[in-house]
This record gives sequence, C-alpha cells and structure tokens, in this order.
Amino acid sequence: MSDENNKNAVLSFLNLSDEYERRARLLPAALSILVLMPMAIAFGVPLLEWVTTLLAGVGLGAVLALGISHLASAMGNRLQRVLWPNWPHDAPTHRWLHPGDANRSKQQKEQWYAAIHRLTGLDIAATSAAGDQAEVDRVINDAVTTMRTKLWKTPQADLVRVRNVEYGYARNLTGLRLLWLAGAIASCVGSWVAYWCFTGTLLWPVVSTALVLLLPFLAFLVLPGYVRQKADYYAEGFFGALMELDQGGRGVGA
Repeated sequence: MSDENNKNAVLSFLNLSDEYERRARLLPAALSILVLMPMAIAFGVPLLEWVTTLLAGVGLGAVLALGISHLASAMGNRLQRVLWPNWPHDAPTHRWLHPGDANRSKQQKEQWYAAIHRLTGLDIAATSAAGDQAEVDRVINDAVTTMRTKLWKTPQADLVRVRNVEYGYARNLTGLRLLWLAGAIASCVGSWVAYWCFTGTLLWPVVSTALVLLLPFLAFLVLPGYVRQKADYYAEGFFGALMELDQGGRGVGA
C-alpha cells in the first residue's frame, strides 16, 4: 500500500477523511496551535513541521488529530450555546420558520410550510393555529431534522454542505478562542525570554506582541458576528435546497 493510501486509511479510520472533519474541526485546532509559532521559531522548535504532520494524519499525528478535532467540536458546541441560548429553537433554520419571527415575510413562511408539509407530512401552520407554542417548537425541530435527512447527499444540498462546513469552521475556530489567546500570551512571553536571555532577533517578540494586541479584538468583536453570519448563510442555503427539492418533486411551475 502506498504512503497516500496509508494516510487515507488512517484518516478514514479516525473519521477525519470527511471534508467537514478536516476543514471544520481539524483545521481550526491546527490554526490555534500556530499562534505559538513566534516562540517556536525563537527557540528553534520545528512547530510548523509538527503541525504539517498533524494535518497529514500519519502515525502519532493521526491520533493527536483525532483528539484536537474533537476538542474543537466540543468548544464550538459550547460557543453555539452561548450565541443561541435556546438552541436549536433559536437557530436561524428554526427561528425563521416560527410564526412569531419577523425575519422573513408571512408569504415566504407559507411557502416553506407548504413545502415541508408535502415533503415530511408535518404541518407547522396547523400546529401554530392550535396555539400550543411548545408543540410548534417541537414540530419545527422535527421538520428541520427530517429535511436535513432528506437532503443528505442530494444534488439540491451541494450548497448546504459547503455552507455547513463554513459555519462549522467559523464556530469551532471561535469556540477555541480562549485557547489560542492563551497560546498567544505564552508565545509572547517565550519570545521575549528568548530575545533577552539568548540574544535572539527582535522580530519574533514584536510579532508575538502584535498578536496579543490584535487577537482579543478578533476573538470577541469580530468572530462572534462572523459565526452568526455563517449560520444565516447556512439557513439560506437550507431553505433554498428545500424549495428546489419540493419543486423537483412536483415539477417546476407545478
């Protein structure tokens, strides 16, 4: 078996050969490690080679890749609960379907309700008319869950899969922010120690200090909004695929 086949076998065994696993979980974790780069260079540690091995998923790197990818997912889920405290009911896919939400027009919702009823048999409009809000939430959640299953690996869901990866990447990278902020601080301290104690170059302490100043702004003021934006994009793709699937089943213009 070739080296490439060995790598693919290891990644497949560790559930990392899927695009979502690699790009939405492993990549944010690897980027979080790279904030240590200034200190690593200052001390002559081949951190970039280690991260490359990690991303390749070979040998011990494959085991570490599994661990950090699941850590990224766990931290991303934690952030998700912070941004949407009533998850999944306040997620865009659910919220836009709720009769009391004003993000989408009544006419648009009626089209979605009709399509969902035809495709799943679940009637959000009738449930809403009955006045049981808890049941409305449950029916909406069941509808979204059922539609995700129906859309899985259909041509209509190509954009949904892309946007799901983009959302997962943004969510997990932001969820790891406390770790990469701590790493940036450690890198800054280590870079200055290397400079003062081992007469190293001034470049890496300056770079690491700049990261410490820049990354908190990115972590707390920029990225949370970016995650919300990607969630909205996912919802747009989801409902677009829903309507395409419904029209395909009835015939365009039916």
